[in-house]
Amino acid sequence: MATSIVETITPQKAQEYLAKSGGNRNISKPVVRSYANSMKEGKWLLNGEPIVFDVDGVLLNGHHRLNAVIEANVPIQTFVTRGVEHESFSTFDCGRNRTLGQLIGMAGTKHYNVVASGVQVMFRLKHGLDLSDSGLNAKYAVNNSKLIDFYNSESALFNEAGEFAQHCRNQAPFFMQSITSGSYAYLYKECGWDKQTIRGFFEDLCQLDTSKNPTINLLRKRLITEKNRHGAKLERSFVFALVIKTWNCYVKGEALKVLKFDKDTEEYPKFLKRNEVEITD
Repeated sequence: MATSIVETITPQKAQEYLAKSGGNRNISKPVVRSYANSMKEGKWLLNGEPIVFDVDGVLLNGHHRLNAVIEANVPIQTFVTRGVEHESFSTFDCGRNRTLGQLIGMAGTKHYNVVASGVQVMFRLKHGLDLSDSGLNAKYAVNNSKLIDFYNSESALFNEAGEFAQHCRNQAPFFMQSITSGSYAYLYKECGWDKQTIRGFFEDLCQLDTSKNPTINLLRKRLITEKNRHGAKLERSFVFALVIKTWNCYVKGEALKVLKFDKDTEEYPKFLKRNEVEITD
């Protein structure tokens, strides 16, 4: 019968447990680095995900966490399960098949699915792809390991963007958190906009009162209509195109009478950068 207890895993114990592995594992260095960073910062949580040994004491699951303990050189507390049947090995993914959100969440990140979706949007924007571009995998061989590395490069910003996106969604349920989170990080890091301007745009959009910017009012009305629509929904890439158009009007102080996007006749819009806009007092 399998049993589970909470143990304190020190770097020395992590080495001992890894020595009991049933064979080589494909260890993702970015995943280990992400976990180790959270451990060093004291953000690692006891989340119920166990380190698992079979009936013969062979390590089946937990390789990334154990390697992270060694890299961080700090102890953590985690569940350890012993005595599972040999056949259980096939049900463990050893960290390879988890979603990006699950991998980020295991490192103690709040709103990890929102953060993960923002990371993916930011990655696309950074590489000049719209949200519907199917060439992401072909062009950049993107996988969770690469995205975790991308997340680690700006983890504080991505976490802040995810927190803000969740705040906006709480204020206005028509908000798409992935678009808000990814745009926040991209506009700040790649476009040079200050956070006050970025927050001002999205907070204005999520208010139910009329905005001073008519284009924001058009976008809000469209998003609310879309939220309440029954049947087929608009493609996320189409909605994002409207968001980008609205942002560009917002920072230029302009207004559109009609907010639309025709993918057959228009190029996909791009966010204006700070140095592309003349700001007047």
